[in-house]
Amino acid sequence: MARRGGELEAFIAFLGGLLAVALTALAMAGVGLVVRPTPSLRAAALVTLGAVWLTVAATVYGRLRARGR
Repeated sequence: MARRGGELEAFIAFLGGLLAVALTALAMAGVGLVVRPTPSLRAAALVTLGAVWLTVAATVYGRLRARGR
């Protein structure tokens, strides 16, 4: 029985992106203890976290889908 749809791959990619964001946020929190964050630095951090999540999730999903074919 062949699996179709890619729901499992999408869920794994979502979790991979979530893990990457969590690790990046921890690193940013550590840097935030040393450097006083400004409002513009906080905004840049949020944009960076969003970009990390999208990039990792899309990469993981693409690799899982390519491997499954």
